[in-house]
Parts: sequence; C-alpha cells; structure tokens
Amino acid sequence: MNRWNGMVLAIFLFLVTALIFSPVAAQNIQDATVWINKGKEAFQKKDYLGAIAAYDQALLIDQYYTEGWKLRGDALMELNRYAEAAESYDRAIAIDKTNADLFGKKGRAIYKLGNYQEALEIFTRAVSLNPNSFQNKDGYGDVLAALNRFTEADHAYTGALKIDPKNNATWNKKGEVLAKMYRNKEALAAFNQSIQIYPDSAEVWNNIGSVHFNMGNLNKALTAFEKAISLDKSYIPQKYGDTISRLAKADPSKQSPIIEEDTDIPVTNIPFTMPPAIFVLNYIMIGVGVIVIILLGVMTLMKKRSG
Repeated sequence: MNRWNGMVLAIFLFLVTALIFSPVAAQNIQDATVWINKGKEAFQKKDYLGAIAAYDQALLIDQYYTEGWKLRGDALMELNRYAEAAESYDRAIAIDKTNADLFGKKGRAIYKLGNYQEALEIFTRAVSLNPNSFQNKDGYGDVLAALNRFTEADHAYTGALKIDPKNNATWNKKGEVLAKMYRNKEALAAFNQSIQIYPDSAEVWNNIGSVHFNMGNLNKALTAFEKAISLDKSYIPQKYGDTISRLAKADPSKQSPIIEEDTDIPVTNIPFTMPPAIFVLNYIMIGVGVIVIILLGVMTLMKKRSG
C-alpha cells in the first residue's frame, strides 16, 4: 500500500512540476522567437551588428535554437567574420546533423578563409545530403576551381545550372574554368549565356574580351573591352592596352594620336605657311631690284664711254 502511495505522490509531483515549468518553457521559446524576429529586421536593414546582438539574446534564452545559430552565422558572414560564422554554423550542425543547408553555409565560410581542402570535404558532405541544392553545388564548384580541378568544377557548375539555369554568375564561373582549360568556344558560349541574363556586367564583358584576345580576334576583343569600360568607367581590363598595341602593329595608321577639339596645341608645333600675297610681293621686289641693278650698270657703262 505504501508503494502505491509513493507512486501516486511521484506522479502528483511530476504533474505539479510540469504545470509550473511548462509555461516558463513556453515563455522562453516565445521570448527567443521575439529576439529572432528583431534580428531578422535588423539584418534586412543591413544592421548586422544589431542582428547579431538580437540573435545572441535569443540564444541566451534557448541555446538549442538551430535557426538562431544559423542566422547568427549569416550576419557574421556579411561582416566577413568567417571564422566566427563557421563556429555558429557548427553549433547549428551539432543540433541538426543532417541539414545540408548548414553544411553548405559552413563550407562557404571555410572557403572564404582559404581552407580549400577542408571546404571541399564539407561541401562533399553537403551535396551528398542534398544533391538538389543549387547553393551547395555552386559552392562545390567554387572550391574545385580554387584547387585548379577545372574539369570537376565545370561538372559541378553544370549540375548547379540544371537546378537554376538563370544564374548569370554561375554561367560566368563556368566560362572562366572552360577558358582556363583553353576550351575557348565553350567558354564564349557560357559567357554569352551570362550576358543574355545580365548584359550590364563589366566583368563578363572583360572575360569575353580576354577569350577573343587569346584566340587572336583582336577587333572583337577590343569591342568587348570597350563595352566593359562603358559599363564601369573605373574598370580597365588588363589586356585592353595589349589589344590596342597589337592592333596598332597590325595597322600602323592606328598609331596616330587623336587630338581632341579642346586640346591646346603649342604654337611651336604649328608649321608656318606664308600667305600667297606675300609670295607675289617678294617676286615683285626681286624683279625691281634686278631692273635697278641693270639700269645702274648701263648708266655706269655709258658714262665711261662718254668720258
């Protein structure tokens, strides 16, 4: 009988404890969500420090809030604090060990730190968890490209573009790795895909110019480089000067400098041309001088004879 009394008492105490602490736990979850929402608002306003402070408050209330750790990592990434971001993503992964998105985010942070081999391992895990994630396949391609594994990088970008065929940045990166493998025609095709999606990219126009330059298509290269400069006045493609020099050697007439209308030209550089009237006057004066000399000679000769 005493045993049953003890069990009843234990159940009663459990129910009382649950009634006391359940509202507190619910309140904590609610408070954490409030801070998460404040952090999201700050993040949208690009107040990343404010966002981190709000996420920290949420995580003080609930340290197992996976989204809080992920969002904190995102804000740290915006501040280029990649090592801290990786730590935040690690905390989230410790709670949710099969979340491909979290692995991809950590991989990006490690990639930004320049630890390419470690990043490759993380992205490999991310892609295996979710092969249909564009971000993970794109990041996987970036790491492979950084490791000079261009064929594999091209394959990864191709896979990413099957998921999001309208991503101009990935088409551009695909073109870059193809160009590094001297697959110039394929590279141009990739760059053209990028330009069709976003025609105002100075970077892509520069890449198009570089491929044409390497192929010896100098006029096409110059056109692409000038397009890049027109889109970004501060952007001077590296091979722009080389293209002009090679074109000038092929056609010497292109070496002549173009003088703008408002350029002041020094007087010493202007050849002096005598007006036609001065030429006529000179001839008359010379003729008169010759006649005078002849007359003086004739008069002197006549005086000698008469004397």
